[in-house]
Amino acid sequence: MPHLPMLDGLRALAILIVMASHTHVTHLIPGGFGVTIFFFLSGYLITSLLRIEAAAHGRIDLRDFYWRRAVRIFPPLYITMALLLLAIAAGLLPVVITAPSLLLDGLFLTNYASALGVEHGLPIPFWSLDVEEHFYLLFSTVFAAVFVRMPARRAALWCLLGCGVVLALRIVNVAVLSDFSNNYYWSHTRLDSILFGCCLALWNNPALDRAPWQPRAVHVVAALGVLLACLQIRGDLFRETIRYSLQGAALFVVFSAALQDRGRAARALSWLPLRIVALLSYTLYLIHMPMALIVEQGLGVEHPLALHTITFALSFSYAGAMYLLVEQPLARWRRGRDSELRAIIAPALAAAPR
Repeated sequence: MPHLPMLDGLRALAILIVMASHTHVTHLIPGGFGVTIFFFLSGYLITSLLRIEAAAHGRIDLRDFYWRRAVRIFPPLYITMALLLLAIAAGLLPVVITAPSLLLDGLFLTNYASALGVEHGLPIPFWSLDVEEHFYLLFSTVFAAVFVRMPARRAALWCLLGCGVVLALRIVNVAVLSDFSNNYYWSHTRLDSILFGCCLALWNNPALDRAPWQPRAVHVVAALGVLLACLQIRGDLFRETIRYSLQGAALFVVFSAALQDRGRAARALSWLPLRIVALLSYTLYLIHMPMALIVEQGLGVEHPLALHTITFALSFSYAGAMYLLVEQPLARWRRGRDSELRAIIAPALAAAPR
């Protein structure tokens, strides 16, 4: 997969939106939209990588796929969870947790906690991590079993059909349930936000396909208008049904344009500070909410400016330390392991009868 600096910029903007929204300005900054950008980005990247592997080898090594995801996701998460438990024990994090809630957190099932009658545990936005983890398990398996032998554009149509099915599930929930706010959290009602990214990876992928569709200025303006309208319309019926579908379609246009831009937008999204933020984005996502609680309630900081400044400073410090001490060494170890395996397997494959 070629490195696309513009994606770093979009990832950085997404995490900054989420972090800002969780520091008492949720009514001004749409944190949920930042998560939707993350979802689209994940769908696009993972599906592009699966396409590359399928083209190179004619198959998908699911065991290796799951291994790479586990090495990337689990260590920062479980280390952060352990440190937060220590903070709770020390009285710095005023949160009450139970064994069932902690178990759901660790098993990526927190987004179904309310349906299971379990109170939420650690103050990490687990629900979106759960949606992505469920997507990794489901989509990679479907891709390996079905899409790997299918033309990419046909697979894109199946993903688009999946978006329609998820929208139908949200509408059914609205018709059946008196409280359908969980449409925001459940995997089966939010996977379309990721599937729209899969559609872009499979149909006219700007990084992989020749002469991909390039949106005109009018298309981009219209897409931005749709996104703005989605942020302005406040009715629950709209927000918990068609909003995510409209946002996914609009992001399809925005991402297509951003990935092919060679002008000011590309330079802005490739700005070095944004690329650094993108590098730290996963751990920033894990730590920013608990850090805000520690600063406000554990340390007693009440002034809004001081609260936000200290929260951001400590969150970035923690994410930087996690990257240097955990994520970067694990990435080097994983790349070394992959190189060793290739060195062992390649001669055997070359000598095998064809």
